Amino acid sequence: MQLIQDFDAIIVGGGICGTGIARDLALRGIRIALFEKRDLAEGTTGRCHGLLHSGARYVSTDPEVAKECAQENLILRRTAAHIIDSVGGYFVGITDEDLNYGKKFPEMCQNAGVDIEEIPIKEFLQHEPNCNPNIRKVFRTNDAYVDPFLLTLYNALDAKNHGAEIHTYSKVEHLILTEKEIVGIRVHDLLSDEFFNVYAKWIINATGPWASILERDIKPEHPLEIAPTRGTLLIFKNRLVSSVINRLQPPSTGDIIVPSHQSVIVGTNAIPIPDRELDQPKVTYEEIDTLQHLGEELIPVLKSTRLIRYYTGVRPLIKRKESPYTSSRQFSIIDYSSEGFSGLITVFGGKLTTYRLIAEKVGDLICQKLGNYKPCLTKEKLLPGADSPFTKEELQKLFQVDPRHAADLSLKWGSFIQEMGELCAKCLDTAIVDTQSKIVCECEQVSESELAWVRENLFVKKIDDYRRRTRQGMGVCQGQFCYFKVAELELLWSQKSHTKIMEELKEALEKRWKTEDLVDEAQRRQIKLAKYMYILGGNLS
Repeated sequence: MQLIQDFDAIIVGGGICGTGIARDLALRGIRIALFEKRDLAEGTTGRCHGLLHSGARYVSTDPEVAKECAQENLILRRTAAHIIDSVGGYFVGITDEDLNYGKKFPEMCQNAGVDIEEIPIKEFLQHEPNCNPNIRKVFRTNDAYVDPFLLTLYNALDAKNHGAEIHTYSKVEHLILTEKEIVGIRVHDLLSDEFFNVYAKWIINATGPWASILERDIKPEHPLEIAPTRGTLLIFKNRLVSSVINRLQPPSTGDIIVPSHQSVIVGTNAIPIPDRELDQPKVTYEEIDTLQHLGEELIPVLKSTRLIRYYTGVRPLIKRKESPYTSSRQFSIIDYSSEGFSGLITVFGGKLTTYRLIAEKVGDLICQKLGNYKPCLTKEKLLPGADSPFTKEELQKLFQVDPRHAADLSLKWGSFIQEMGELCAKCLDTAIVDTQSKIVCECEQVSESELAWVRENLFVKKIDDYRRRTRQGMGVCQGQFCYFKVAELELLWSQKSHTKIMEELKEALEKRWKTEDLVDEAQRRQIKLAKYMYILGGNLS
């Protein structure tokens, strides 16, 4: 790996916070390198529900966060329009307890600067016929869905375009110290198995729930007060609602449903976990059962809908003595100068929705320390691809595809669709027999040209990286009928050996199969069929 060995700042962590900081600083002319031990957005960021918060969820527990969400929501709708599904949201009341909360809800929203509107129940049920017909009160909000993977990747891409270096599968083993000064990091390249040192004036610890682990290298007198708290989410087949559905109550278990591409995500919960479980958080059957039943209170048809997958992610919350639901969603920036250490800053907490604000504040602090007085540009500067996004209607007409395929395309590539051009248009028709690329993933309608484009532009290193960029393998079959095609393409495009390709294929499939024990019977049969197919046909054990 060829590196400039001396940077202005090094960022540890490749989630939305780390890549957002990288972009902010790169746009100000700061020399940046970012290191992530896995793929970008593979940790906390990629395990959220992708909700672009209106702020309404936090008006009772975190009014300052609610205000930040409301403001950042509007900024991202301008700067990342090509990956935001502006579905809107509703807070719905069913029980007397919900209605009592609903009495003070409008005033709390007004105090936090969160826009809401009470609407007739009949109007709501016309828009969302699958929702519980016994709903008694409805407020409309400014919620939306944003693709957390592409939001992270486009931030990283813009950072790279402005001089930053982005290194995935590069684990930071420890900080390098000279007495009380942090001067660099020791890195393990997990792909080449090489170790090397990288030096910088400042190290930014943006590892989320892992932040306290890196901090231990300096043994501060006042260590971080982080409460790692995991939240579980369920993915159901079909887009059963058109908007985000929230329960009219303070944040609690199973109170939110988010439409995501051609499915819905139901969640979540809040379970504190020890540091030893950060890399492999476990889900229980009881959680899945509870979340499904609570989801059915909002959408009764969930009872007969196929559960495709579940997942859980760990939030880096600020510790409080009360319930994890009341743990603050505010963010903290820790400068260790007060403890006599220089060269290290830690940032943790916050929301996906407020990542840009977090990055701006970290950027201001780093620039002040470096004597750089260039202003933050991310409030106005569009993310890559957002300059002239295509509408669903334009894509449907341009490529002669149905509304579903047009909707999927409209939420991924923005103006980059022009770079795919004729190739992308032809590959959407699997009946065409010629030298052009075809559909690789039937469930999510992912084409060969999309895979080729992300490989060239979005930091693909391993077979499973394609999934986080294109949604290949995220459909009902969970990669059963597309992963071998992706492996064949990766063998064609890369210098990897056949043995290496098979190792990566096995790793990718095992991630899809690890939910087998707790999914419903239909999905369990799907996974078993996939296993037999790859064991017998691909000699994967």
